[in-house]
Amino acid sequence: MKAATPTKLRSGWGAKVQSEDVAVGQVVTITTKAGKSWQARVTKVVWSGDGTSLCETASLDRSASRSRNYDPERFNGYGAPRGGYRRACKTDGNCSSFGSGRSCGGHDCDGF
Repeated sequence: MKAATPTKLRSGWGAKVQSEDVAVGQVVTITTKAGKSWQARVTKVVWSGDGTSLCETASLDRSASRSRNYDPERFNGYGAPRGGYRRACKTDGNCSSFGSGRSCGGHDCDGF
């Protein structure tokens, strides 16, 4: 396993590996100046030369997590009342309100 340090790339954070012979899929150990270290898999070699390689990496210790409080299917847009999420229509689509539809307790389901 090769030693590396974290470095900022144009595409985000990556690793500066002290070797020119780095291949995609290879696992490297990234260590910070403060001593924190983790393992990462090389996803792309951006540049190689002068005994070093700049690589895009994906951490093996942490999986890419998705925000749990955001659901794009339910998002109602910015400026919506508290939270910005649609509520299910309480009248099964027979909304008699005009405008925002708040009088029936849900979103404007009939479009008027």
